[in-house]
Amino acid sequence: MTDKIALIVGASGIIGSNLARELLATGWVTYGLSRTPKDDLPGLRPVAANLLDPASLEAALADVAPTHVFITSWMRNDTEAENIRVNSALVRNVLAALSPKKSVQHVALVTGLKHYLGPFESYAKGRNPLPTPFREELPRLDIENFYYAQEDEVFAAAARDGYTWSVHRPHTIIGQAVGNLMNMGTTLAVYASLCKETGRPFQWPGSEAQWNGLSDVTDARVIAKQLAWASTTPSITAACLPAGSRKTASSSLQPSNLCASC
Repeated sequence: MTDKIALIVGASGIIGSNLARELLATGWVTYGLSRTPKDDLPGLRPVAANLLDPASLEAALADVAPTHVFITSWMRNDTEAENIRVNSALVRNVLAALSPKKSVQHVALVTGLKHYLGPFESYAKGRNPLPTPFREELPRLDIENFYYAQEDEVFAAAARDGYTWSVHRPHTIIGQAVGNLMNMGTTLAVYASLCKETGRPFQWPGSEAQWNGLSDVTDARVIAKQLAWASTTPSITAACLPAGSRKTASSSLQPSNLCASC
């Protein structure tokens, strides 16, 4: 019997699906939790539940006792206030359903660039741009942000149930994920194909600020390996990590000021 049992929240997404492949390839028992799970990945054990319904989650997870939980999912809403309400509840409900089992050893939460720039609707508005590269010790912005609410739910549950945690903050992500539209690799491939077919030059399709700024793109397979590594490395007890980082943060640091920079 394996001692590594994973529950991936959002296993059909660009990160979750690549993480499932990584964990299955390295011998993990792996469950994929979503409202409408897919069964196209051999070995993945699908779990169907409404993440916003505690009773649905409790019933669906009745026979699942994961050692490691990976939260890679979020739900887009019309306002940031609604994003906060819905996405914090998503995290809170999953971790509350697992709490009585006392099986969880580590929870890994995936957030991203909005931690540093704010929600889509307010990217850097009314503030001087933060210098790049962003560092994990930067304080939170004084603005509503559902990423902060999700982190706080993980911190509270970890303090209650006694497991370790990590937060992972990639920027743009590319990778294989059937049906996923938030995939810059696919977007650029389609754009390049159209340019080739029509004989137009393959010009930069973004903004001047983006062209002149420092940015990064992460392969979803790299994020998957980082998630697996961070969740099983004893020194990673409480850490916020950029994509590709393999440095650590001590559990003695405060959740609002953790650093594990690359």
